[in-house]
Amino acid sequence: MNARRPLLVVTALCVAATGLGLVFGQGDTVALASALALAAVLAGTGAVRLRPTRRQPPRPRAPENELPSRLRQIASVLRESEQSEIGVDRSLRPLLVPIVAARLGRRGVDMALAPQRAQELLGDVLWEIVRPDRPSAAYRIGGGLADDDLRTAIAHLEQL
Repeated sequence: MNARRPLLVVTALCVAATGLGLVFGQGDTVALASALALAAVLAGTGAVRLRPTRRQPPRPRAPENELPSRLRQIASVLRESEQSEIGVDRSLRPLLVPIVAARLGRRGVDMALAPQRAQELLGDVLWEIVRPDRPSAAYRIGGGLADDDLRTAIAHLEQL
């Protein structure tokens, strides 16, 4: 239904009532009543248009296989870093180094120029992952990061 139609109907009825009021000698009273009725309808129409829209309920969280591709990629990097040192070296480190450098940069710290200060801010676990002189994984034997170490590194990164 057209939103203007009820407004037009009320306006037409008010004009007709005023005309009949004039014919029967009650023009002033009917004109005033018609004006009040028209004003009430206009105010109601304005209020309906100004009312806030209903909020949509939050969308349910997508299963991991429906996560955005970047989040799936990060989850994969984290899994690789827990499985092997090569995963840390080839996947996690390239992800973290630019983030750490930017966060340290906000504090006026450069990892290469002030390694001791950077290590203090980052903590031992995160520093070990991102330090500029970290040896390549090809020269190290062993598994990847323990789950607790990964959580500790991420916690230090979030605190920066």
